Amino acid sequence: HALALGYDEGTVMLKLGKEEPVISMDQSGKLIWARHNEIFTANVRAAAESGATIPDGERLPLSTKDLGNCEVYPQSLQHSSNGRVVVVCGDGEFIIYTAIAWRNKSFGQGLDFAWSPSGNYAVREGSGKIKIFSNFKESKSFKPSGTPENLFGGVLLAVKCSSFIVFYDWEQGRVVRRIDVVPKGIYWSDQGEFLAIATENSFFILKYNKDVVDAAFESGAQIEEDG
Repeated sequence: HALALGYDEGTVMLKLGKEEPVISMDQSGKLIWARHNEIFTANVRAAAESGATIPDGERLPLSTKDLGNCEVYPQSLQHSSNGRVVVVCGDGEFIIYTAIAWRNKSFGQGLDFAWSPSGNYAVREGSGKIKIFSNFKESKSFKPSGTPENLFGGVLLAVKCSSFIVFYDWEQGRVVRRIDVVPKGIYWSDQGEFLAIATENSFFILKYNKDVVDAAFESGAQIEEDG
């Protein structure tokens, strides 16, 4: 994945693509990954429970199955929380497929994608608009205060901008909290009470109190820009 160019004054080395594979795994251990436009699947749990003794560091003997092809060149894959559907993002589009039969369920324009625990999802468009979908139909759209760069799913929808991140509720796209950090990843606990924000050099553990947030929204009080 490297290209060397030579010219009169020297040479230039260009790195192509990225090192991370385009892959996703659901909670049951089912893997789905892309190799160019081809999609494959395997089950890690089945291999681990086969009864064979596998030394640490050795490859798992996975049985690979060809699921089919994808209409776009995949740049990311994400299972929904229940593992029944998978979204593929690439070429400025997203396509949602069923995880078992690999059938097209929904599609649209989008540069980035995030799932909610209930199966709703959000899409970032090239214009900077964020669209929230419920039951595969658009239910809400808004433009963040800054230019959005990435989306993170979870109990709250997180929108990363150049120097901060903003958390929104999934129902109406209301601001819950703005935090002046630039995360590389956001990870929620299974119960949705805690989340970890991982940055380039550190991480933060935060507690989310849903009851307090709901009470603030129900009171009708003016929500400040920082939440």
